Amino acid sequence: MSLLFSACTTRRILLVFLAALSILPAQASSTSEHEQSSRVIVAKVNGQPVFQDQLKARLQKNSSKDSRLSPATISDESPVIKKALQEQALNEQIAAELFYQAGQQLNIPNAKNKIAAEIAKRKAVFVANQQQVDDEALKTYVQRHFYISEYMAAKDLITPKVSEAELRAYYEETKQGYVSDTDAVHVHHILIKLNKNSSAEEQNQAHKKIQQIQQLILDGLSFVEAAKEYSQDANASTGGDLGYIKPGYMPPEFEKLAFSLKPGTPSPIIKTKFGYHLLKTLGIKPKGTLPKYEDVKDFFEKYLSNRLREKKVPAHVQHLKESAKIETYPF
Repeated sequence: MSLLFSACTTRRILLVFLAALSILPAQASSTSEHEQSSRVIVAKVNGQPVFQDQLKARLQKNSSKDSRLSPATISDESPVIKKALQEQALNEQIAAELFYQAGQQLNIPNAKNKIAAEIAKRKAVFVANQQQVDDEALKTYVQRHFYISEYMAAKDLITPKVSEAELRAYYEETKQGYVSDTDAVHVHHILIKLNKNSSAEEQNQAHKKIQQIQQLILDGLSFVEAAKEYSQDANASTGGDLGYIKPGYMPPEFEKLAFSLKPGTPSPIIKTKFGYHLLKTLGIKPKGTLPKYEDVKDFFEKYLSNRLREKKVPAHVQHLKESAKIETYPF
């Protein structure tokens, strides 16, 4: 098997599976009874058909999540690779059908009302964007997505819970590997962007804007609120929090100022290749510092939950398969 397919690790396949359990384009055309009967059936799950065109849609969805693949490259692959990718798509579609059927067996309060509300919300988006929408296709998509998601949540398969004891144990086992190898400083910042082709007038306007923000802070506006309101950086929503940065992470002039600031004191305005900045540091973590449990708990929890999910989802799919009648046909 080529390196292309072997590189599709269990983790990648699982994440694709989770992100696309209920693939069905909401804007797809309705399928007539004649078209339905002429579709090629590649499998049946407890009597419910899985169609070849569903696998094509899933292959296209998977390829969009993997920069190495495209519908063209898939079709150009060797028969062995093409077959392996098709089988992967078939397994995912069978798993989705199993989860959908299991979800329908749950006693979900107000399920019909919730589905209807979601359909209305999605349809409103299509209408607002002046896009055509097929009501039947949209209903099918939302209904499948709803029951699959509800089932996975009920079985703790989306973000499996990790106990406090497990988190503490993992911290004790691994904490030495997170000892800082350099000094690090906790920084919040506000950015007014410039690009390399900014004119003198654009630079002047950006500088005036950062000056106005600086004055608002001096007049009592909190740095965090100022960042949320005015910063043009991706982390504005978190109050401009960059976390702990180490040397080499940001431009030299930014780092020099960050490491020299007195914690809690807003900085003077500084210009880097990104634009104009205001900084505020919360403290310095010296080289050799052992991370506190509270500082790494959220990170560990997400990591362990993802790792647990990678085990639980395939195991649960296998569990459902054992009590299901699954027929597959050559394609």
